[in-house]
Amino acid sequence: MQAPAVSGHFTARQALSRILAGTHLVATEQDGVLLIQVSSDARAATTALDAVTVTGLTSGYVAHETTAATKTTTPLLETPQSITVITRDQLDARAVQSVSQALRYTPGVLAEEFGGVETKADYFSLRGFPDANPYLDGLSTLTYFTVLAPVIETEGLDRVEVLRGPSSVLYGQATSPGGMVNVVSKHPLDTPLHEVSAATGSYGRAQASFDMSGPLDRDRHWLYRVTGLGLDTGTQTDHVRDKRVFIAPAITWAPSEDTHLTLLTHYSYRDANSPPNDLPLQGTLYGNPNGKIPSDFYDGDPNFDRFARREYAVGYEFEHRFSDLFTFRQNARYAHANLRYSIIGAAGLEDDLRTLDRYAFRTAASSDVANVDNQAEFRFDTGAVRHTVLAGVDYLHAGDRWAEQDPEVPSLDLFAPVYGITVDLPPVDYSVTHTIRQLGTYAQDQLRIGQWAATVSLRKDWASTQTTDRLEDARDTQQSDRFTWRAGLVYLFDNGIAPYINASTSFTPSTGSSFEGTPFRPNLGKSYEAGVKFQPRGQNSYVMASVYQLTQSNVLTMDLAHPEFQVQSGEVRIRGAELSAVGDLGNDLSFITGYTWMDGVQLRNNDGTQGKRPRDVPRNMANLWLDKAFLSGPLRGFGVAAGLRYVGSTYGDLANTIRLPSTTLVDAAIRYELPQWRFSLNAQNVFDKEYIGSCQGAVGCQYGLRRAWMAKATFSW
Repeated sequence: MQAPAVSGHFTARQALSRILAGTHLVATEQDGVLLIQVSSDARAATTALDAVTVTGLTSGYVAHETTAATKTTTPLLETPQSITVITRDQLDARAVQSVSQALRYTPGVLAEEFGGVETKADYFSLRGFPDANPYLDGLSTLTYFTVLAPVIETEGLDRVEVLRGPSSVLYGQATSPGGMVNVVSKHPLDTPLHEVSAATGSYGRAQASFDMSGPLDRDRHWLYRVTGLGLDTGTQTDHVRDKRVFIAPAITWAPSEDTHLTLLTHYSYRDANSPPNDLPLQGTLYGNPNGKIPSDFYDGDPNFDRFARREYAVGYEFEHRFSDLFTFRQNARYAHANLRYSIIGAAGLEDDLRTLDRYAFRTAASSDVANVDNQAEFRFDTGAVRHTVLAGVDYLHAGDRWAEQDPEVPSLDLFAPVYGITVDLPPVDYSVTHTIRQLGTYAQDQLRIGQWAATVSLRKDWASTQTTDRLEDARDTQQSDRFTWRAGLVYLFDNGIAPYINASTSFTPSTGSSFEGTPFRPNLGKSYEAGVKFQPRGQNSYVMASVYQLTQSNVLTMDLAHPEFQVQSGEVRIRGAELSAVGDLGNDLSFITGYTWMDGVQLRNNDGTQGKRPRDVPRNMANLWLDKAFLSGPLRGFGVAAGLRYVGSTYGDLANTIRLPSTTLVDAAIRYELPQWRFSLNAQNVFDKEYIGSCQGAVGCQYGLRRAWMAKATFSW
């Protein structure tokens, strides 16, 4: 039989209902398998069909479709852009605890740019360009101060989508020219799910979580989901603990197959000391006659340091399908955060190479971020050409408030530290508000003719940033507007091979001005990419290879004549190649693998460093993860996995005088599954390799994460 194509955002059951509409077939569930059978009225004259398993966007480790690249449900093969989708099964198998950790096995991504010890934000870089603002459910989390941005709890995620290359054409100013990361929340399910977990591990970890979902009524018009997490753990840094509470209720109303509304909310609280930001070169990367600074060293003070952040958010996703031709969607969210942040950090190392000068500040800050994205999708044909046209308007309003006190604090002996100081706080000496506004309108046409698929997109943004000095009662506003575009082409061979090409641009507004008072122009990005994708027919696997050139201009650099100011004399180019594969090798063996080559160069700079490699851009990265499940025999129910991560050498300064050596790390996991129980043990950096994850000048080094383990038990019913 032939069924109509199904497109849009549906649960598996809703999609199946559309497929079976108007036939004599019905779907029933038996032992987790959907049976497609003839209805009782017609059963006398026909026989039942074979059992089939229905999957959604992902199946195990492999994703088949994505919405992030085009804002429409599009097969990965038909998307002319380099994309990686990290599924929920991958997150569970690796016991991922942060967005940065989720990106560890992703090509083109330096997953933990500052070594991974940072608990205040997720820092990573995409194709050589830093980022710390992942999108959440397709909406921006942009704030002026990075520490006010949400630290997203992976317990509440369904998947993580990574787009490489400029994505401003659909998302505006908040994306890095190297790409963007979009994390997708868990949504309500139309089949019951009840799951509770408890975990323990390194540094006295105590963790509990739950995930509950299912229908609220017999007709499945109302669905719910509630996800929660409680965590209290130490870290590899002395005196630093991390306490978290997270809960995310969600509810879906689907009065018909054509209409659904999902309300997504969450509340999070994080209370932590601040780990060291900037240890000196001497004693970490380089030798020190006084000895070596240990990886658990703490350069602050437990009497003063604290990072306490509360956040709540409420949003919705609405979709109504008016006809086969036209569908309207609106996604919106409002988020509020309060922050109490006190930190003592390194200001410089004295000549004795053991006395660390320090700075301190205490701030009370808050942020409000509201955004909305309106989308109109049209599907129609013009002759032999099939079109999916998307037109949209989005708006972002983000406001930050920051009041700071900057006390003097005593220096610290690195090799005989004394903690427990008393800090006298001065009056507030820095108090500002920032208001970011962005209005964007975009249009996109996905064309399909025969085996050719093309995507053409255009966007216009109007952005402004207003800064108010509340102590001086001074206000400064900077405005910018820009067109961005993207064009790509794919050819779809019958055997699952799909070569593609694309070109795209991006822009990011800059804030501030030069010594002469000239406002900074936006950073501009331009990318050219070619590659090939391969999804073998009848196999659950996905292979991708790509080459690209990415250039960013109007980069801020130091004003040599006035070192406290900057000028826009910089231009950076990254050329690279990426290879990745994910799938099943047979015999219940799954794998993830990737290789990245990057050639980064500063094309222009005013300080004589042109021709040098940019900071934190490794030339080579590689990874491999293997996962073996035993579904029969004496080991039935067991599973084992192991991973290998390699990051090549990088530089910690633009002059390329601070070189960080390459690092190879090993991860491992073992699990045992019963019908209602799942037990797992995960370990990262199994061989406890000590390494420097990042350096930023003479007192800007951070150790990478040492060996850590987590044991978890999950009960489902």
